Amino acid sequence: MTPPISPQDEGVWPVGTDSFFQPRRAAFWVLAALIVNGLFYTVHMFSMGFRVVPVTAFLGLLAWGLYTLVFCLAFRTLDLLEQHPPEAYILAFAWGGLGALYFAAPANVAIQSLCAKLLSPEFAAVWGPAIAGPVTEEFLKLAGVVLLVLVARNQFETYLSVLIVGAMAGLGFQVIENLSYTVNASMHFPLENQVYPVLLNLFTRGLLSGLWSHAAYTTIASFGVAWFLLHPRRPMAMRIAVAVLCFALAWAMHFVWNSPLLEDRFEGGYGQMALLLAVKGIPVVVAAGIFWRVAARENGTYLHALAAYFVPERELIRDDEWVRLGDPMARYRVRRQTGWAFGWRARRLKAQLQREQMRLIRKAATYGRGAQTLRHEVAVRRLRAELAPLIAAPAAQPR
Repeated sequence: MTPPISPQDEGVWPVGTDSFFQPRRAAFWVLAALIVNGLFYTVHMFSMGFRVVPVTAFLGLLAWGLYTLVFCLAFRTLDLLEQHPPEAYILAFAWGGLGALYFAAPANVAIQSLCAKLLSPEFAAVWGPAIAGPVTEEFLKLAGVVLLVLVARNQFETYLSVLIVGAMAGLGFQVIENLSYTVNASMHFPLENQVYPVLLNLFTRGLLSGLWSHAAYTTIASFGVAWFLLHPRRPMAMRIAVAVLCFALAWAMHFVWNSPLLEDRFEGGYGQMALLLAVKGIPVVVAAGIFWRVAARENGTYLHALAAYFVPERELIRDDEWVRLGDPMARYRVRRQTGWAFGWRARRLKAQLQREQMRLIRKAATYGRGAQTLRHEVAVRRLRAELAPLIAAPAAQPR
């Protein structure tokens, strides 16, 4: 069937999207200045590591760089990176790893020192990370998301567009923090081995903790920003309350993660440690997954409206493809089934076709149909023509 066209209030869809390069906006310069400041701080922080443990520093950069690439490939597989141009993710990652980390490191030390003075050194040693970390780190990571929204307001038209930037900011913080822990661990390692600390931290902080760490917390907190942003007609008190509740949820999960809660119920050893981390982390993954799913469904409604308005031609987006526009997992399952049935090349062409359709819709929403979208229209038709004989040939063969 042909999808219905949702008429807009004005009769014309609003065309135009802000760039993330906005030298006339104060938020752009605040964001840029704090990232550059954090860059100098981070380079200075790691300079000693490169002098003392150069092997660890180099391998750490390589390992955590590949770790970042895996996450980015996962986001790209689900077409989440089609929400914004590349500079948005570079700025978000840089804010998390450079801007936020620059302020969080000394602030955490100050809060823990205050706990030691007001309560006791023993309390600060046990509960200090749980008190300091969520307060400073969650606030600072989310501040970068807010700055990015202020830089390019109409880039953020859906929940998903805010959540993916939040996830990248959290990932940046997570990766640079883990790199810092890796280098510091090597400098104080009891054995003269510069490789083992990299493997140990990659296993504990990357594999055992990676799925329910900073990227998940900032995703949860960013949902509150998205709800505040995209419901301007709701009462201000309600919008603020939702934003605060999402931040409080991220804070609470970070607090539980850093706290010694449940540790006395698990014995030593990597197996018990992995079980403890799973018990603490699975609720974080579940909560983040719920927010991602809500965002994906809302994004689907938005994409359906865009496609119906700007790309009504069925040869560009067929009915079954139109239905799956807003469901990243359904689109992924179709690619996987295509690969199983017709081979790797068919799967690759299907993935390229889906991506070009997304880019066509996004580009049309930004510039309108015309010269700016022509190459995507041509690419969709070309890819469909290449894919058609591959998926038709096996069916035509006698069994």
